Amino acid sequence: MAHARLTNQDHSAEWPSFLRAAKKKTQAFSSLGEIPLVIDMARKNAQKQFQELIGAQPIVNIIDNYDEQYAELQLSLDAFLYRANETIQINSIKEKLKEHYGSSKSWQLGAWVYYPWRQELVHVLAEEDFTRLRTIRNRDLITAGEQKTLYDFPVACVGMSVGSAGALSLVLSGASRQLKIADGAVISGSNLNRILTGVSDVGTEKSLSVARKAYEMNPYMQIKRFSKITAGSVEELFDSPWPVRAVIDEIDDLEIKIRLRLEAKKRGLPVIMATELGDSVMLDVERFDLEPGRQLFHGLVPDIEKILGRQDMNHREWQKHAASIIQTKNMPITLQKSLLKIGSSIVTHPQLGSTVLMTGGVTTYAVRRIALGQTLPSGRTNISLDKLLVPEYSKLAHRRAHRRHTKILRRSLDAM
Repeated sequence: MAHARLTNQDHSAEWPSFLRAAKKKTQAFSSLGEIPLVIDMARKNAQKQFQELIGAQPIVNIIDNYDEQYAELQLSLDAFLYRANETIQINSIKEKLKEHYGSSKSWQLGAWVYYPWRQELVHVLAEEDFTRLRTIRNRDLITAGEQKTLYDFPVACVGMSVGSAGALSLVLSGASRQLKIADGAVISGSNLNRILTGVSDVGTEKSLSVARKAYEMNPYMQIKRFSKITAGSVEELFDSPWPVRAVIDEIDDLEIKIRLRLEAKKRGLPVIMATELGDSVMLDVERFDLEPGRQLFHGLVPDIEKILGRQDMNHREWQKHAASIIQTKNMPITLQKSLLKIGSSIVTHPQLGSTVLMTGGVTTYAVRRIALGQTLPSGRTNISLDKLLVPEYSKLAHRRAHRRHTKILRRSLDAM
């Protein structure tokens, strides 16, 4: 459920004295920055900047596992050493570390990253080595050259409920060093069933929570965060401060979905959308880069652009348009039944975290093929675990029941 904070009460005045005292101690450590500070120790004046950072910022934890990072990189670059016994590995790594340090101390190498929201200082490898280490197990499903292409392929992800899986999957895969994410809604308790976050993030903007997690996975990223996308800011999403080359659309706002496609069409960019439908993922690919005259949403809702600017659209109309885009025949029976209960026994359409995670893998796969110039045509693909794994779903009885429920749902929507 996308919404702003529902409450803003501060109950600390009611707390017992020992709890108030604990809060007072933490107030000196209340930095809520969203971008990590990275000090590359190879740069001029780095040590002075490092000392100044430590003097200026509150630090509650220092993590220095630089040796282990470098050791594992060396092990992963040498297939013979990787297969050697542990004694040979440890002795070989000692020599490699000694050579790597030369006349320098360990702390003077690599980079130090300060995460203000965690008040944590972490010692990491320099960017090139760090990137190589965290993507080396992709080889050679993704070659070194392909990995660089993916890393340099900027993407915008809009909608950070389902879209959080797509954004974090890109980061996990070593793609899109420059990433734009957009969502102004805050994380609610019910979002914890599908967003990879914890209870401490309830009330935090979704885009902020996702940006922080992405930085923790790769502090060298460049992330542009949009708290909200409006008709007036869609162009900025595409162009500023750097242009994107693909868009992953997971936003509920129908007007913004339309505007995203119009702007993508204008620039000749692909749009990718993955919809979770129970235990199924429906992937939509619109290759405006290859088909500049292609209709929006595969032409399923002709002239849908005409609804732009309407201020009187209610939820029922939105639901009818959404159903026209998704098509009720693509929904499993359980989801069809659930949709008929919205507004009576359930408040909104149900979503499963396991399926949301699947959308991340599917959209990242699509981005990878597009970025690498591999074949991926426009169109729609339904990836149903039920159909793939449950024999009953391919039987005539189930198909008949599904058609019957599809007609019931369609009639209900038409009657709205």
